Amino acid sequence: MKPVAMICLGAALAVGSPLSPALAADALVLAGAEVARSAGYAYLGYLAPLPGSALGSGWVHREWLDALQYSYDSGERITARSPGISVAIGYQGHDASAAWAGYLGVRFADTRLSPDDPGNVNRGARTRAQAQLEYRVPRAVAGAEFDGLAQWEFGSQSWYARMRLNGWRFGPELVFKGSPDYHAVQVGLTTRLYGNQAGDALTLKGGVMRQSGDSTGPYLGLEWVRGF
Repeated sequence: MKPVAMICLGAALAVGSPLSPALAADALVLAGAEVARSAGYAYLGYLAPLPGSALGSGWVHREWLDALQYSYDSGERITARSPGISVAIGYQGHDASAAWAGYLGVRFADTRLSPDDPGNVNRGARTRAQAQLEYRVPRAVAGAEFDGLAQWEFGSQSWYARMRLNGWRFGPELVFKGSPDYHAVQVGLTTRLYGNQAGDALTLKGGVMRQSGDSTGPYLGLEWVRGF
């Protein structure tokens, strides 16, 4: 089994493009981290509209710094460390019943393995294209908001899909992610510790993750957004 770097990247980008036509912010700064038994991820991002647009309505750009670490078995235990940077252009829209967004961008990452594993498709410096779609329904289930996201990375053929229900004290989260060599499922809960219409938010999440070729283990994460 040789999991690819994208398996955790989607967890962060999933919070990278809040969709809300009511946001009062002109731009957003985003940061967070997620840890599991065999993987960890941290990120810092920036999201802002292009001239003539606004958050939630029109063209936007997104810049992203991240650091990923994960472990896997390939005859011996391999630890991968992969700092990266990505840029994307997207379009956000909404109507009376839903909001949506689409993004296309590229990510550069330098994956270092200890001990070395020449069979890892992400080994060394790689630049790959990414596509992402988001869809949000403000009043989907008993007053809760449905928040869905799907992401694909070309080259590695890795993918990520996440569904959430927001608005309750504790909302469910379901995540599917994988590649031709790997797949995993996460089931958990999220709770909004703080939030306002300016786009500021602090969210705690946690649950269990089942990886192919591995046993079930816990994951825990924190997501922070600041509007200005």
